[in-house]
Amino acid sequence: MAEGANVRQNLQNIPSIFEISAAETLDNLIYPALSKIFDYLGLRLDFKLTDTKRFREEISPIVTWLLQYMYLRKRGSSFGESFYGLQRTHTTTGELLTRQQELISASVLTLLPYIERKLLTRAQNHEAYAWEEYLLKLFNAYKASKAIHTFMYLIKYAGSHSPIFRALRLTLRYPATPPKEDKATYIVLKLLEVLAFFLQFIQWWYSNDQRRKVGGSLVNPEPMEEQPNMLKKSNTPKGDCPICLMKIDNATACSVSGYVYCWKCIITRLKNHPTCPVTGYAITMEDLVRIYETN
Repeated sequence: MAEGANVRQNLQNIPSIFEISAAETLDNLIYPALSKIFDYLGLRLDFKLTDTKRFREEISPIVTWLLQYMYLRKRGSSFGESFYGLQRTHTTTGELLTRQQELISASVLTLLPYIERKLLTRAQNHEAYAWEEYLLKLFNAYKASKAIHTFMYLIKYAGSHSPIFRALRLTLRYPATPPKEDKATYIVLKLLEVLAFFLQFIQWWYSNDQRRKVGGSLVNPEPMEEQPNMLKKSNTPKGDCPICLMKIDNATACSVSGYVYCWKCIITRLKNHPTCPVTGYAITMEDLVRIYETN
């Protein structure tokens, strides 16, 4: 009976929920992994809007959107879905994506994790406004809705596995014929799929568990060449903050460089200068670790 069910599933080109979940997991790795790479390299958008305001934002969402759109355009699937041999088709007709569906799909794949990550960071730092907390609740409601939709897909009551796919009238299927690509496109996309293993390694390396295991053996990096907004090297007494030069209050370590600052000092500085004040290396709020003393 089990073999018969598998045969019917293959004939209908319907992927299992495990393959869909694996594809989504791979898609969700792209943005945070690229963020770590670009932060390490110090690559970000930074330009003056007015005399008093500057625009500072990471470029990883833009690269993520371009990557996803290229895959949707060339193969009718996201990066993760293409890796597992899946394709997005119309729920009833089985037709491939329209240009509008490609644009919407790429935007959803990029914006949802980006916005959620930003909101979670602000909430963890107690900086979220009331409307941002409301948005976080909407994200949780969406996840609950998706779980229900996934269950309906498992029992063959729904043709797609998520509310977004249902709204776009899309579903995931195994393509009956492989996508037609020129040799250059095929090579580029294959190289990008190999990149998936590198992205997984980056995510593992920066996971909290591994940071605790190997972080203690790392040596603080040497400061970069002197740049604007860097603190001049000085012999700060032990236990003093390099920013305010007073005794450290609410000690907070920078995981990139290992230097310790006052929580208020480093948070205030990061709003205008997203780098470690002593070494000059690019950092974000996620690179800060509170230090708690035990009695």
